[in-house]
Amino acid sequence: MKFKLSAPLLLTAIVSGLLSACSNTSEQSVVGDTAVDASNTNVVVTETYWVAPERVACQGVVPMQCLVVNQEIDGETNGWQLFYNDISGFEFELGYFYKLFVETSEVANPAADSSSLSYKLISEVDKTPRHYADNTMLTENRKWNLKQLVGLGKVNPLMLDKPANITIADDRFSGFSGCNNMFGQVQHLFEDAQLQNTLLKLGPIGSTLMACSDQNSNAVEQKLQQALGVVNAIQVQWPFLNMYQNDELMIQFVAEDWD
Repeated sequence: MKFKLSAPLLLTAIVSGLLSACSNTSEQSVVGDTAVDASNTNVVVTETYWVAPERVACQGVVPMQCLVVNQEIDGETNGWQLFYNDISGFEFELGYFYKLFVETSEVANPAADSSSLSYKLISEVDKTPRHYADNTMLTENRKWNLKQLVGLGKVNPLMLDKPANITIADDRFSGFSGCNNMFGQVQHLFEDAQLQNTLLKLGPIGSTLMACSDQNSNAVEQKLQQALGVVNAIQVQWPFLNMYQNDELMIQFVAEDWD
């Protein structure tokens, strides 16, 4: 992934947009999505950005909180990146994904510690707390059984009497972690065919409190709940549901109804 989301983000739609052209026939000449202002020769372009639902601590001239954005160029997204500038007219609200059309222009004679580009919001195309693909397989009637889990060693999760499983739909997840039922909130989920464009953040895991006498079941439960707390990317490759921490595959589930 081009931008590795930190564990505190746990930060996971089909990103689509249209690059628009800025035009002003009286003062500008336009080529594609680029306009040249005849009055001051500044290059102006219209760009499409997805904005992630949390800011990230970053280091500019001084420590700051950066937006995390995914820019679309020629219909293709580039992966999540830190964005060190402000977008004039854009009011960021924590917890929401945004899709924006942004006007980018060159700054004449910028200060030494300032950016040579300025950004201005044209329109807010989309704002949503999570973004599932239109044809998502993450539905309330689909159960995903645990197939692989990092850190289990020789323990095979497929050999448990009752398989650990998860169901993810809307703003909730639920399932069975090996000994106990589990449940919680989906705080952020951005689903896309390309792994680097996805985000996932699950809220604290609630659980029943049954004693776990089977050693293997206990090991699966502890590792599964731990891994669900740190995953920050998600991808469905039918019949598998994969969860990652950055580029590392942490958990793989298989759809119970795939065959």
